Amino acid sequence: MGCLYLILALISPRLLLAVLWFFTPYVQPRAFDFFLWPLLGLIFLPWTTLAVTWGYNTHFGLFQIAAVVIGVLVDIGSTGGAEKQRRRSYD
Repeated sequence: MGCLYLILALISPRLLLAVLWFFTPYVQPRAFDFFLWPLLGLIFLPWTTLAVTWGYNTHFGLFQIAAVVIGVLVDIGSTGGAEKQRRRSYD
């Protein structure tokens, strides 16, 4: 089942986060106290939200902190890359 989640995360992190949120108790009880945070993460920072969710459902340590940092970098990089491509198409 873990490999299926990994493949789904690579295809669409927002889809995986929605599936985990609606069909499993993995997202809500431990990682987030209020439903608004995973909803905002679903919209703006899906990789970071997945990393935080995974980190809180396992023993939160150095590896999980590295995953959150990588998630932030991937989210910023994907947003920055899209903006760069948009600006290039207008020139």
